Amino acid sequence: MLLRHLLCCVLMAEFSVDNSVIKPTYMLTYESASELLHLNLEEEIELKILSEAATLRLQWRQQQGAVDTATLEARIKVANPEDPEPVINLYVENQADPAMRLVTEMMLLCGEVIATYGSRNNIPLPYRGQPQSNIDVSLFQHLPEGPIRSSAIVRLMRAAEIDFRKPIRHGILGLPGYVQFTSPIRRYMDLLAHYQVKAYLRGESPPFSAGQLEGMASILNMHSRLAKRLFSSSLRYWILEYLRSQPKERKYRALILKFIKDRTAALLLVEVGFQASAWVSVGAQIGDEVEVRVDEAHPRDDFISLKEVI
Repeated sequence: MLLRHLLCCVLMAEFSVDNSVIKPTYMLTYESASELLHLNLEEEIELKILSEAATLRLQWRQQQGAVDTATLEARIKVANPEDPEPVINLYVENQADPAMRLVTEMMLLCGEVIATYGSRNNIPLPYRGQPQSNIDVSLFQHLPEGPIRSSAIVRLMRAAEIDFRKPIRHGILGLPGYVQFTSPIRRYMDLLAHYQVKAYLRGESPPFSAGQLEGMASILNMHSRLAKRLFSSSLRYWILEYLRSQPKERKYRALILKFIKDRTAALLLVEVGFQASAWVSVGAQIGDEVEVRVDEAHPRDDFISLKEVI
């Protein structure tokens, strides 16, 4: 019975879209959720069921051509940024962790459901897709699975396209249609999608036509790109400040992502979730792990120098 319900979730055989109110009984961090999944407690059977559904869902998407781009990403929290010696808390998100996989797959499932619902009911929505994506994953099988392979694949990916009238295939996600819908409090396009769907549920005409959505999207995308650049600059600044404040003798594990020129390689610092470049020894190959230390770090000049520890 459980397997049948999981398969229904994976194949999206049954779904309904209704107005609802969600009242969480308690909250978990990704780390706590992953630990609970590892412990496999009977008291957390619902979490286990969701995780199993997410695993099946990922397998199904990969059968449809989805490409796994999970990697490591740094997250920074600065308690007192104006202080001469700010307290910087850094943690690394591993997108392949069970809890993150669970959340990702459920969000993608929601996006597919909304795309299907919108298509069936002729609701103008921001349908995202990548119809031109045709990446042959087998070409990357020689690279280690994880951040190394993901980095190589991401370099070939093109920007998503949006159609406001009908779903278009999303090749990277392996979905016939997809609408970003799960973050209306931080993405305005998600909020507009909620307006459209909720109006339909009330028996009203959607407030925006496809043309109006397209016009708003062009403005929103411009602001979104600016916000992303500012976020990336801020994140990089505080990562460099974090590295500058660490003991000079500290060593970092680094994965070789690619070679830029001669022996200069793009590296991923595993404990930091940060990419930088450094010269590596002759014989080192893409996918190898090396040890490096920070020779210099100047956040205000956006400069960092790494040296391999030999």
